[in-house]
Amino acid sequence: MTDGTPGKLTLIYESPGADTLDMNDNLALAPWGDLILCEDGPGSQYLRGLTPDGQIYDLARNAHKDESEFCGACFSPDGKTMFVNVQKPGFTYAIEGPWASLRA
Repeated sequence: MTDGTPGKLTLIYESPGADTLDMNDNLALAPWGDLILCEDGPGSQYLRGLTPDGQIYDLARNAHKDESEFCGACFSPDGKTMFVNVQKPGFTYAIEGPWASLRA
């Protein structure tokens, strides 16, 4: 807080285990208010969304044979395009919505 008052951190989601959410080490704030989480664990690699009320959902799975991690998710200034990297073989993807239908 800018006025010197301490802030408050609220836990909205805690993964029950690696089957649900595995070793996320990158996150981005989506234009629609969700967090986008990049997984970095063994096995299949996912981009997951986390809603402000604590609901988690799959956004994408890395189908490349190397199953390398997603990283560096970010959005274009207009919020229409999400950019995300896959470490190996070093690809960057530009993914367009429609984002409004994710939680429909």
